[in-house]
Amino acid sequence: MLWKSLYLEKTKLYIPMKKTFLLAALLISSICLNAQVLSFTATTGDVEMDGVLTEVHNKAVIDLVSFKKDVAVTFSLSMSKIDLTLKILSPGDIYMAAQVAASTNKPFDDVVKTYQSNKTKGWGAIAKDLGIKPGSPEFHAMKKSLKGKKGNSDKGNKGKGKKK
Repeated sequence: MLWKSLYLEKTKLYIPMKKTFLLAALLISSICLNAQVLSFTATTGDVEMDGVLTEVHNKAVIDLVSFKKDVAVTFSLSMSKIDLTLKILSPGDIYMAAQVAASTNKPFDDVVKTYQSNKTKGWGAIAKDLGIKPGSPEFHAMKKSLKGKKGNSDKGNKGKGKKK
């Protein structure tokens, strides 16, 4: 009967094989779902912007609650909208979608749909299609905003030490 159940002697735990397989399947699916969130490649076409987006994404993976609050406040999005979007996009892509939506004055949901339909083109091409031309004032404003995000993410007190 060993093949029909799993009995762990030290813990005196008896687990029927059906439950063992169910637990294993849940564990594997959990790992796969987390892998989706962990894998992220920024595709803006700008090395500096890609670096900032990757940093935003990596910090979001570590502290998703703070990420959601930051995006909600920065871009006036509801937490429920962010939660729904996290089911289909990685945090880095959500941040970029919110940034593009703000820069183009287009609804966040429209930018997300456009990205989903054209994600192989990358964010740079999608932003261009939505009206942000490379080198344009809108592009530079978006880049400046993302650079500011990088500076804000280092919560130290650079240059604010006590004078002696």
